[in-house]
Amino acid sequence: MAPPLAGVRVVELGVALAGPAAAGILAAWGAEVVKVEPHEGDPQRGNTTNAYFSQDNRAKRSIALDLSTPQGSSIMASLLDRADVFVTNVRAAGLTRLGLDPTTVLDRNPRLVYGRISGYGFEGPAADRPGYDVGAFWSRAGVAAALVGPGNEPPIPRPAMGDHTTGVSLAAAILAGLFDRERTGEGRLVQTSLLRAGAFAISSDLAAQVNGEPPETGLRRALYNPMLGCYQAADGRWFFLLGLQAMRHWPNVLAAIGREDLLDDERLTDLMALVVHRNEIIAAFDAEFAKHPLDEWARRFAEHDVWWDPVQSLEEIAADPIAVDAGVFRPTVTGRTAIAPPADVDPPSLEPMAEVPELGQHTEEILLELGFDWDRITALADEGVIP
Repeated sequence: MAPPLAGVRVVELGVALAGPAAAGILAAWGAEVVKVEPHEGDPQRGNTTNAYFSQDNRAKRSIALDLSTPQGSSIMASLLDRADVFVTNVRAAGLTRLGLDPTTVLDRNPRLVYGRISGYGFEGPAADRPGYDVGAFWSRAGVAAALVGPGNEPPIPRPAMGDHTTGVSLAAAILAGLFDRERTGEGRLVQTSLLRAGAFAISSDLAAQVNGEPPETGLRRALYNPMLGCYQAADGRWFFLLGLQAMRHWPNVLAAIGREDLLDDERLTDLMALVVHRNEIIAAFDAEFAKHPLDEWARRFAEHDVWWDPVQSLEEIAADPIAVDAGVFRPTVTGRTAIAPPADVDPPSLEPMAEVPELGQHTEEILLELGFDWDRITALADEGVIP
């Protein structure tokens, strides 16, 4: 079967990670993505290791254009004329300066789904503020502070956690726009921001806060409920119990650790009681879990139907057969390994993924598709419009 977005044409004017991540998901689902880059390339090409850039830019074609020139602007307009989707995370002022703001572009191609990402939204004094995920998503949206609580040193996020979350959000909005276009024949503007995505990621806590029920932040060992907590085995390996429905799992965990006597403790008869006495319970669990290595606990947990998961290092998840079976990893045509997009449309593709394009690799090919002949392409190179 053809991939779900086969035949969908996407033009990406993106930098760093969030915009390219959204377009990369569409490419993984079969869309034809043309990545428009300046002559010096997407800045992310030189900022980090090859793996970081490649993860969000495989299976795309690259054209290098000087969009500040009339000829470059005209080529960009031609690309958008035949496109179904435009993806960008360039700031609003830059898009307006290039004549690529939503009003201008959608007036010219009303069937286009115009998808954009900003740091802080599109209204108010921060609308054109430069933003990265470590700021807008991680810091300002409250994610970092919620993890550690007041007065504590906030943790540093891993690369692109917020960018990838926001990219998924934009990809979903783009698909909604394409679905609506099938019904109405009209495209539309769809948009999100790093701040919006961060607020949604932490929305369970944030909703409680804004509705007058401030949550307790900075929880270290358990999410209120000690049955939904982190523990250490005798070999130093950490794991989480997954007893969200605490009283359902309480007897099973006690049987696994040999503490059935706690079933008769009249203080521990419901979830709220476990929450109130969680420090005592955590101490009791710590003492038991320190008696055996994790492999032994895995055996006992299986015997007593205890829900749990190990805290894995990157090295461990890279070799985890469960992750392999879940489709986390995809081979590439060069033998490298990519991380698959976060969802599949059945049947998932089993073909090796294309590698990241070289800067401007497809410039001449794309121009030929737009109707340029070799004389015009040579002239564009001589004039500096293309490299």
